[in-house]
Amino acid sequence: MIIKKVLAASAVVLSVAVAGCGGGSGGGPATAAAIELTETTPAATGDVDSVTWALPSGEPASLDPARTGDYSANTVGTNLCESLLRLNTDYSTSPGLASAVTQKDATTVVITLRDGVTFWDGAALTADDVVYSLKRNMDPKLASYSAHVFANVKTIAKTGPLEVTVTFTAPDMQFVPDLAGVPGAIIEEKYATTAAAGFGTASGGLMCTGPFRLDSWQSGQKITLKRNETYWDTARKAKAASFRFVFLTDSSTLTSALLSGEVDGVYGAPAGSIAALQKTSVGKLYFGPSTETFSLGAVATDGPAADPRIRQALDLAIDKTSFVTSVLKGAGEPLKTFTPPMAWNGSPAKSVYDAGYAALPDTSKADLAKAEQLVADASPSRTDLVIALPAGDQSLLQTATIAQAAAQQIGLKMTIKQLQAAEFAGLFYDPALRKGIDFIATTGYLEVPGALYYAPGFVLKGALFNWTNYEDPEVTENIVTAVSATDPAASARAFVAAQAIFGPAKLQITLAESYNRLFLNKRVTGAPASFSYISSAWAAQVGTA
Repeated sequence: MIIKKVLAASAVVLSVAVAGCGGGSGGGPATAAAIELTETTPAATGDVDSVTWALPSGEPASLDPARTGDYSANTVGTNLCESLLRLNTDYSTSPGLASAVTQKDATTVVITLRDGVTFWDGAALTADDVVYSLKRNMDPKLASYSAHVFANVKTIAKTGPLEVTVTFTAPDMQFVPDLAGVPGAIIEEKYATTAAAGFGTASGGLMCTGPFRLDSWQSGQKITLKRNETYWDTARKAKAASFRFVFLTDSSTLTSALLSGEVDGVYGAPAGSIAALQKTSVGKLYFGPSTETFSLGAVATDGPAADPRIRQALDLAIDKTSFVTSVLKGAGEPLKTFTPPMAWNGSPAKSVYDAGYAALPDTSKADLAKAEQLVADASPSRTDLVIALPAGDQSLLQTATIAQAAAQQIGLKMTIKQLQAAEFAGLFYDPALRKGIDFIATTGYLEVPGALYYAPGFVLKGALFNWTNYEDPEVTENIVTAVSATDPAASARAFVAAQAIFGPAKLQITLAESYNRLFLNKRVTGAPASFSYISSAWAAQVGTA
């Protein structure tokens, strides 16, 4: 599965699927009873000379943190360029390059840096590097994928040798958690300014502080990392002397490479290969908690898809439990809304969020009678719909096919339209490309904690992903309150109040959460099994089993 998050200056982040891992080889579906979730794998017992890892989503376009926002780039880049905070396996955060990030008041955040951290070239990490790294995300010429995170930022300034202060035009509850992801990644200013446009590319290279350094990048073949022998955190020094990433986008080829031992591991193991990977003695398939979701997104400002009754009808016509079995091979669970519970797993207001989620309507089982009635009530001007998906993504093709069959059962006709990856990605940002399309079949994920990661972009007027022009004054008021609150419980209560209204509107017809699928050859262990790998230096933990 590969996704592109092609964000420029926008108000919110969304990770968007543009191609996929597909079916793959190997037997029938695993059953839910055979799946046990775990956040971690057994700790490594020692160092290992080399590890070969597959990138099923292909070669990264860039490893510059400002250009990092998809599976491949994150999987590699977070082991090179560290962030100010660390993302833990349970989606809580802890100190990273910053020893502390303090919300001094509603519009002021103070970042205290660790002393003694050095870049790969031996230069000390300074407050100037942090100011540079953060501020470049605000440069419209760079068009950073993380620009949305800094939408409310007023100033970023050095206020001490190891201190940086960020001020805001308005409070922003989501800013601090975002520092655990690529928005908080730090690079060396001197190197980056010299490399200019080449920074983060195969020719321009990188200069960061992580447990691995970029050794070589052979375009079209592989990326090789080398252990950083002078890494500042000795307890997390990389166990592998060399870590090689290979690009294997074909599911059958990838499965064969895993079963033969040619490749040591992969995140996003093909869902269609679950049975084969569970049976083999070559290694072990792990399932971890995740923030990945499968959804049908309404992308039309008028017509049937813009009518909440049609969206609700389509939602009720799809049996989510059967979807998990047929598409995810049991490795997932139905979801009630587009923000999965893991998003707030580490929040002090977790109980408030949990109660709000529990109170949402459960539509995991199909209700065709109610769905048909909603269509009749809506009396749409047309009953023909178009659903788009990225060509080659077998999981999303299955998803669209299921939606097509469900639509037919309630008196709607749905035509499937497959687009090339770049064209599909453009749908999310160019209204002209969405003409003639009613829905998209897509996946998404949250790369950092926070219930406010998704919602503002879907429900606020004029937001980048508010494709149906949804507007509700009470939702707007509560989301703005949630973003502005400095008390976690107050923010959670406001979010839950908004979710109770926008959730049933099914702006995204969320079908399921997809568990993280990690396969490890029996010779290695230590990688986190949860989806936290997407924003953490996970490869440093992989060593001898």
